[in-house]
Amino acid sequence: MKFSVSEKRLIFVSFVGLVVLLGLALEKTYKKEDTQVNQVTQRRTVEFPMDINTASYEDLLEIPGIGPAKARAIIQFRDQNGPFRTIEDLMKVSGIGKSTAQRIAEFVKLESSSGSVVVRKINVNTAGLDELLELPGIGEVKASEMIKLREQKGPFKKPEDLLQVPGIGPKTLEKIKDMIAF
Repeated sequence: MKFSVSEKRLIFVSFVGLVVLLGLALEKTYKKEDTQVNQVTQRRTVEFPMDINTASYEDLLEIPGIGPAKARAIIQFRDQNGPFRTIEDLMKVSGIGKSTAQRIAEFVKLESSSGSVVVRKINVNTAGLDELLELPGIGEVKASEMIKLREQKGPFKKPEDLLQVPGIGPKTLEKIKDMIAF
């Protein structure tokens, strides 16, 4: 079977058109894959070990084994009880047991660059209301009572003296005793 020149041109143009369409289809596929790769590589970059006492919710989610519930529990515990001082303190967080604490230990730190635990002590004899409110478990009423009692009876000399403050019991004292100074 012989093709005329015009038929050969039509076949050639059809073939070129098919190749162009195929190229466009492949280009769209590659662009879609590139976009997916870029979305994966645009993930947040977090340096480990991270300070568990200052880490945000999003930072905590980057720790292997920490999901949304545990991240929220860590922040809630930290807000209510003050900073973590040891890895073992993490086991006090709901949902974190010994194995989880040991597993995440390599991803977190509790120390400053000098190697000391970062805890700012608050002098209960000179602190104002705002400073006392930084202590876990101390609200405005208890802080006001602390100021009132020290003005009436003089300075506190030891942690146990705070048990005289209405609303401060042994549990609250245990939470704050490492965070206070006299």
